[in-house]
Amino acid sequence: MKTSTLGLLLTTIALLLTSFTTQSAGFREIQIKDTGDTDLTVGLWYPSDAPVPPEPNTRFGMALALDAPVGDANGGLIVMSHGYGGWYAGHADTASSLANAGYIVAAPSHTGNTYRDMSSPVNKWPLDRPRHISRVIDHLLSEESLSDFIEPQKIGVYGFSAGGYTAIGLNGGIPDLSHAQKHCADDPGEFVCSEGLVTAMIESKMQELPASAWGADDRIQAAVIAAPALGFAYPERSLLNVMADVQLWSGMLDESVPTETNAAPLAEHLPTAPESHWIENANHFAFLVVPCRESFKREDPVEYEFICTDAPGFDRYAFHTDMHKEMIRFFDDKLD
Repeated sequence: MKTSTLGLLLTTIALLLTSFTTQSAGFREIQIKDTGDTDLTVGLWYPSDAPVPPEPNTRFGMALALDAPVGDANGGLIVMSHGYGGWYAGHADTASSLANAGYIVAAPSHTGNTYRDMSSPVNKWPLDRPRHISRVIDHLLSEESLSDFIEPQKIGVYGFSAGGYTAIGLNGGIPDLSHAQKHCADDPGEFVCSEGLVTAMIESKMQELPASAWGADDRIQAAVIAAPALGFAYPERSLLNVMADVQLWSGMLDESVPTETNAAPLAEHLPTAPESHWIENANHFAFLVVPCRESFKREDPVEYEFICTDAPGFDRYAFHTDMHKEMIRFFDDKLD
């Protein structure tokens, strides 16, 4: 046998072996008891030694090791908060990347504020969201099958859009609604203002709530915040209690929560300067890839166009690859 042929054969065998031994993130859906008769539906991703399934086997179009045992976890827990009207699997690709890096990742669907159920009123869902995340942490730290894989001092949060607002509250930020009202008077075209959210919060007298109502959870040590909503509601004094390390992301073409009035003020006012990433040519929905599947395009082409269309030259999938590397590096560093 010629040397070149032998080399080709050995390479082929190695590739075949690799294809059979590649591992996938584990996944399970769990229910967590919440207040009253309500349960939180939570997606749970985690490192797994199970092989990659040959075909997608989840509702969100990914191939994962369903209900597999937890593999080589690094002790970290990342809780995820989806955007307004989203659901737990909206950031499944990000969750899977974190799980493959050794993290246990838990993402609740925020009851009353999902694409299936928007019944929660404006004086409820902004307070429920951080409480949901804390409830998930409580459960996982007490759940015998998972608590052994989590070190309580290694907890982080990822939040997108309204989930970014959620992450700010979890880290001790309290929105100044009078400040927000003034901003809306000066800039009524800001989406959150034009939709009446700030006005509704004030009419519900949320500015009179005690600081404890906004959901701070000092177990969270690091936060990755993408396209944060209501960033303009946080002057410097409203963020004095934020002690967690923060990594900020914002798209420079975001028309829903523009960088200039949301992420940029947070970067300026947080007590410790965050690690900031302003992404050229990225819009608000650049942080989502899971919805952008052919099934969605067939079912609702207009909504698909709105959510999944990018500026010329911007590669959303390549961006996610780079973002995940930066997120993993950040969490590895700050939760060490």
